[in-house]
Amino acid sequence: MNVMLTIKIENNGEGLVLRCAGRIVAGEEVASLKAAVLCHQDSKIVVVDLANVQMLDGAGMGLLAFLAGWTRVVGTRLKLMNPSRHVQELLELTNLDSVLEICFAEAARDEISHSAAVSGEGRHLAALVHG
Repeated sequence: MNVMLTIKIENNGEGLVLRCAGRIVAGEEVASLKAAVLCHQDSKIVVVDLANVQMLDGAGMGLLAFLAGWTRVVGTRLKLMNPSRHVQELLELTNLDSVLEICFAEAARDEISHSAAVSGEGRHLAALVHG
Protein backbone atom coordinates (compact mmCIF):
# COMPACT_ATOMS: atom_id res chain seq x y z
CA MET A 1 0.00 0.00 0.00
CA ASN A 2 1.48 3.33 -1.10
CA VAL A 3 0.69 6.13 1.35
CA MET A 4 0.95 9.49 -0.35
CA LEU A 5 2.00 12.66 1.39
CA THR A 6 -0.79 15.06 2.25
CA ILE A 7 -0.04 18.63 3.28
CA LYS A 8 -2.54 20.87 5.02
CA ILE A 9 -1.42 24.49 4.71
CA GLU A 10 -2.42 27.03 7.35
CA ASN A 11 -1.31 30.60 6.61
CA ASN A 12 -2.25 33.88 8.23
CA GLY A 13 0.32 36.08 6.51
CA GLU A 14 2.67 36.17 9.49
CA GLY A 15 3.68 32.54 9.32
CA LEU A 16 2.92 29.24 7.74
CA VAL A 17 2.19 25.83 9.22
CA LEU A 18 2.48 22.80 6.93
CA ARG A 19 0.83 19.79 8.55
CA CYS A 20 2.27 16.76 6.78
CA ALA A 21 0.89 13.24 6.87
CA GLY A 22 2.18 10.15 5.12
CA ARG A 23 5.65 9.73 3.64
CA ILE A 24 8.25 12.30 2.61
CA VAL A 25 10.03 10.21 -0.01
CA ALA A 26 11.62 10.63 -3.46
CA GLY A 27 9.26 11.69 -6.22
CA GLU A 28 5.97 13.49 -6.03
CA GLU A 29 5.98 13.69 -2.22
CA VAL A 30 9.28 15.59 -2.01
CA ALA A 31 8.28 17.81 -4.94
CA SER A 32 4.95 18.65 -3.28
CA LEU A 33 6.52 19.66 0.03
CA LYS A 34 9.22 21.69 -1.71
CA ALA A 35 6.63 23.55 -3.80
CA ALA A 36 4.46 24.20 -0.73
CA VAL A 37 7.35 25.87 1.10
CA LEU A 38 8.79 27.75 -1.89
CA CYS A 39 5.38 29.19 -2.77
CA HIS A 40 5.26 30.91 0.62
CA GLN A 41 8.69 32.51 0.69
CA ASP A 42 7.33 35.75 2.19
CA SER A 43 6.41 34.02 5.45
CA LYS A 44 8.56 34.99 8.43
CA ILE A 45 8.22 31.55 10.02
CA VAL A 46 7.60 28.22 8.29
CA VAL A 47 6.65 25.37 10.63
CA VAL A 48 6.64 21.87 9.14
CA ASP A 49 4.56 19.61 11.39
CA LEU A 50 5.94 16.06 11.08
CA ALA A 51 3.75 14.41 13.73
CA ASN A 52 1.96 12.25 11.16
CA VAL A 53 4.92 11.46 8.90
CA GLN A 54 5.66 7.74 9.02
CA MET A 55 8.61 7.64 6.63
CA LEU A 56 11.44 9.90 5.55
CA ASP A 57 13.94 8.66 2.96
CA GLY A 58 17.22 10.13 1.67
CA ALA A 59 15.41 12.45 -0.74
CA GLY A 60 13.18 13.68 2.08
CA MET A 61 16.18 14.34 4.30
CA GLY A 62 17.90 16.08 1.40
CA LEU A 63 14.85 18.30 0.97
CA LEU A 64 14.88 19.25 4.66
CA ALA A 65 18.59 20.13 4.39
CA PHE A 66 17.89 22.20 1.25
CA LEU A 67 15.01 24.01 2.97
CA ALA A 68 17.23 24.79 5.98
CA GLY A 69 19.72 26.55 3.71
CA TRP A 70 17.13 28.17 1.46
CA THR A 71 15.14 29.66 4.34
CA ARG A 72 18.33 31.17 5.78
CA VAL A 73 19.06 32.82 2.41
CA VAL A 74 15.58 34.34 2.08
CA GLY A 75 15.34 35.32 5.75
CA THR A 76 12.64 32.88 6.79
CA ARG A 77 12.77 30.82 9.97
CA LEU A 78 12.22 27.08 9.45
CA LYS A 79 11.06 24.88 12.31
CA LEU A 80 10.33 21.17 12.26
CA MET A 81 7.61 20.39 14.76
CA ASN A 82 6.63 17.14 16.46
CA PRO A 83 8.79 14.68 14.52
CA SER A 84 7.79 11.08 15.18
CA ARG A 85 10.31 8.97 17.07
CA HIS A 86 11.41 7.32 13.81
CA VAL A 87 11.90 10.64 12.01
CA GLN A 88 13.70 12.13 15.03
CA GLU A 89 16.09 9.15 15.07
CA LEU A 90 16.85 9.60 11.36
CA LEU A 91 17.54 13.31 11.87
CA GLU A 92 19.92 12.47 14.73
CA LEU A 93 21.71 9.66 12.83
CA THR A 94 22.37 11.97 9.88
CA ASN A 95 23.21 14.99 12.09
CA LEU A 96 20.44 16.95 10.38
CA ASP A 97 19.17 17.75 13.87
CA SER A 98 22.23 20.02 14.22
CA VAL A 99 21.23 22.20 11.23
CA LEU A 100 17.46 22.06 11.59
CA GLU A 101 15.46 23.70 14.34
CA ILE A 102 13.30 20.99 15.90
CA CYS A 103 10.57 21.74 18.42
CA PHE A 104 7.36 20.41 19.83
CA ALA A 105 3.93 22.05 19.66
CA GLU A 106 4.15 24.13 22.83
CA ALA A 107 7.54 25.61 21.92
CA ALA A 108 6.44 26.47 18.37
CA ARG A 109 3.27 28.10 19.61
CA ASP A 110 5.21 30.16 22.13
CA GLU A 111 7.77 31.20 19.51
CA ILE A 112 5.10 32.31 17.04
CA SER A 113 3.22 34.14 19.79
CA HIS A 114 6.39 36.00 20.74
CA SER A 115 7.22 36.85 17.12
CA ALA A 116 3.64 37.98 16.54
CA ALA A 117 3.61 40.14 19.67
CA VAL A 118 6.67 41.96 18.35
CA SER A 119 5.03 42.51 14.96
CA GLY A 120 1.50 43.00 16.28
CA GLU A 121 0.00 40.23 14.19
CA GLY A 122 -0.01 36.51 14.94
CA ARG A 123 -2.54 35.50 17.48
CA HIS A 124 -4.20 33.61 14.62
CA LEU A 125 -1.08 31.62 13.77
CA ALA A 126 -0.46 30.77 17.41
CA ALA A 127 -3.98 29.35 17.49
CA LEU A 128 -3.27 27.38 14.29
CA VAL A 129 -0.13 25.80 15.70
CA HIS A 130 -1.85 24.97 18.96
CA GLY A 131 -4.95 23.51 17.47
